[in-house]
Formats: sequence, structure tokens, C-alpha cells
Amino acid sequence: MEIVRSRKNKIIIDTLNIKKEPKDTIFIEGIKLIEEAMTNGCDLRFTLISEKKKDYYLNNFSFLVNYTYYIVSEDIICFLCDTKTPQGIVGVVGIKDLCSNLNVKDNFIVLDHIQDPGNLGTIIRSASGTSFKNIFLINCVDVFSQKVIRSSMGGIFKIKAKKFVSCNEFLSFALAQNLKYYVASMEGENLFGIKNKISNIGVAVGNEGNGVSSLIKDRAFKTISIPMQNGLESLNVGVSCSIIIYYLDNLR
Repeated sequence: MEIVRSRKNKIIIDTLNIKKEPKDTIFIEGIKLIEEAMTNGCDLRFTLISEKKKDYYLNNFSFLVNYTYYIVSEDIICFLCDTKTPQGIVGVVGIKDLCSNLNVKDNFIVLDHIQDPGNLGTIIRSASGTSFKNIFLINCVDVFSQKVIRSSMGGIFKIKAKKFVSCNEFLSFALAQNLKYYVASMEGENLFGIKNKISNIGVAVGNEGNGVSSLIKDRAFKTISIPMQNGLESLNVGVSCSIIIYYLDNLR
């Protein structure tokens, strides 16, 4: 098989365009994410494998030979990847609609203008390990940005997501579906004072700098907070959301 070495090769240009503007196909780095995507119903369109790692991947992950793959130079892999030490394989996968089969009776998370991709990825990763499988995003960072995909560690392929362009659009949806949700805020009630589990409940967390907007907060079922010690005011939004959903998920 001929090794692709030129950045002007059509397959490299197409891959780069998919990476920059993910739509029905997305670019992912690493064999673990490729496997996670396929396990959760995504369609592997093709992979690019570095010439140095060709034998390793084709011998140890035999399923790759059943799909289109191209052998590329190390320079091409480094050109396409954002990580400092690329794993030698990238994939382009067709994604299922993250909103398909969304069940409004499932627990959910409301993300109000989350802008940091690392925070969004952390929340998605945590959500994928709980019953909070629905994520409602109000004007947030792109859920398929490279940093979000990587920091979610494959969790992105295990959740349902629905986007809203404004708080009012989400609130209309919430009212129509009779959704109840807690809002995380520093002035809220102690999270750990909640003792009874509620089904079909949500948790709303807000922008890293401004918190949850007043529109979302005013319609909340209850406002809750994580008690702090040693003068600490608050936690990172990704950490806070993870603590809250795990606590609520494990109530008796």
C-alpha cells in the first residue's frame, strides 16, 4: 500500500475539513476512542495509521482491516493531531444523532453557557457513568470539539444531547415536558441534606464566570450547594456537577 506523505492529498484535506467542521462525521484520535465510538453505534468511515505503528495496529486490532484505512507518514499524523505525543492512529466516524431516542423521563443535566471544553468533557464523562444520561446544552461550546471529545474519554458516545440557542427555548421545552431540576448555586441549600431520591430530576450548572442565569434559576425546583471549608467559595463547574450527580444518583 502506498504511504500518504503529502498534506495536499485529498484524503488528508477531507480529514482536516471534518476535524474543523464536524457535522455528521467527526475526527477522533486514538484507538480507545475509535473502539468506544464503534461500540456505541457509530460508523467507522476510515482510519489513518502511521507507517511506524502500522504493524502494531493491524496485528493487535484486526477489526481495522475490515474498514478502509490509509497508511500515512509520521509527519501527517503530527500535522492532524492536537496532542503532543500522537498515538499513531486517527479515525473518521459517522455519528448517530445524539438526540435520537432521547427519553425525557431520564435524569438530565442542564448546562447554561458552559464555554470551557475541558469542563464540558468532564461533565459528559461523569454523566456517562450515572443515570443522568440526557444533557441539555444552552449555547455551550461545541460538543464535538476536539478537547471535549478527548476529555470526555469516550463518554460523548454514551449520552444523549440536545442543544438550545437560548434559555427561553430550553424553558419552553422544560415546561412542555414538565421537567424539574435543581440549580447549583453558592447560596443554595446543602446538597448533602437531601435524603430522598427523586426520579426524572435534573441538575443545572452555569457558566464558569457568571453561574446559572436568572431565567434558569427562577424556574428551578430547588437551589442547592456543596458546602465548602477553609474559606473556599466554590469548585470548578465540572467537579461540582460531577459531585452533585453522583450524590443524587446514589441516594437511597
